Amino acid sequence: MIKIHYHSDCPFFAGCENMLINFFNSEKFRKTHDISFSYRYSVKYSQEFNLRIERPLPVYPLFFLDFSDFSFFDRRLLNRLAILFFRLSLTAFVFLYQIFTLFRLFRKIKPNILHINNGGYPGALSARAAVIAAKLAGIPKVLMVVNNLALDYKRFPRIFDYPIDILVRKLTDLFITGSQVASLQLISVLKLSAEKVNAIHNGISLKKTSSFKKITKKRLGLENFSGVIFGVVALLIERKGHQVLLDAIKNIVEDRIVLDDHFMVLIEGEGPLLKDLRNFVIENKLSTWIKFVGTEDNIVDFMSILDILVLPSIRDEDFPNVIIEAMALSKPVIASRLAGTPEQVIDGVTGILFRPRKSKELSDAICYLVNHPIKRVEMGQAGLIRFKEKFTCQRALNNYSDIYTKLLEI
Repeated sequence: MIKIHYHSDCPFFAGCENMLINFFNSEKFRKTHDISFSYRYSVKYSQEFNLRIERPLPVYPLFFLDFSDFSFFDRRLLNRLAILFFRLSLTAFVFLYQIFTLFRLFRKIKPNILHINNGGYPGALSARAAVIAAKLAGIPKVLMVVNNLALDYKRFPRIFDYPIDILVRKLTDLFITGSQVASLQLISVLKLSAEKVNAIHNGISLKKTSSFKKITKKRLGLENFSGVIFGVVALLIERKGHQVLLDAIKNIVEDRIVLDDHFMVLIEGEGPLLKDLRNFVIENKLSTWIKFVGTEDNIVDFMSILDILVLPSIRDEDFPNVIIEAMALSKPVIASRLAGTPEQVIDGVTGILFRPRKSKELSDAICYLVNHPIKRVEMGQAGLIRFKEKFTCQRALNNYSDIYTKLLEI
């Protein structure tokens, strides 16, 4: 039995955490792998983790300080250079403390493999600290999963990560990304050999619906609506591209391309842009076509009433789980052609891809699917077939199991 310890550092249970739950909840996987888990403690993450976990395992919450937010400094008293110096000093202290804490934990657990789940690269500080702590503790193999496109050194603060990046590059035995695009970016940034990076598509185990479609539509005030329902499932933050979608809807309405009752867009989620997005809808008289529904407790219930999923992201995506969730539900997908989305959506077959920020292209895609009901069904069916072939939970688990075995044989 292979002994694997997983480590993650995320302030909330983001999409990049979902693959961890596949490992933890799979009875088949647990029969051949002895697993444990550590994470940087936060109340929100702990609550969301506990809601998802079905099978008990050894869990180690770690109380690491987070100095990522320096907004409490008065810029009138401290110039940027002083703030940068203070930040680097604190980061160095925290980094050494994290290495020491993780070293003690790893010496206690003594796994064969450390699997680090990192949101991106450089990502979380403790993810990089874990690499160094693992080698100091004598863990035979270290694997880091990078769930987004790696940042290069064009941004000034990234220059100070360079010494740590050298250590991470040297001490990590294998990097895993969710897409081929992310692999190429990571190879470029860290100057890695191609053999040291492997792309494994994430898989999902879809939750069951908790209510009938008719009930969900009634709850959302759509029981009498017979038009095409589009939906967005994403945090209301700038990089998710909600404004691009609103601009696209505005174009459709102003040009009278489709009739008023032919479509509706449901925006699920919360976030800092909620007020601005709502104001845009009100100011441009788009409330007939756009509805904000807040956070849905069971996202499968929400997605089950959609005809089409839209993901209009403009940057910082890799392999969005929400796309393969829609495919599993036989929903066609309209998504920006960004990072790993072309590896998920086959343009014209399982959905439509458009260039990021191009609201006119998004308008065209929406209108096309509103006016072609048979094509919507065909795309949804093709998406389900592709999901079953490529993106199931078990397929992803099998791929990782093979990687673990091969890693220990090297």
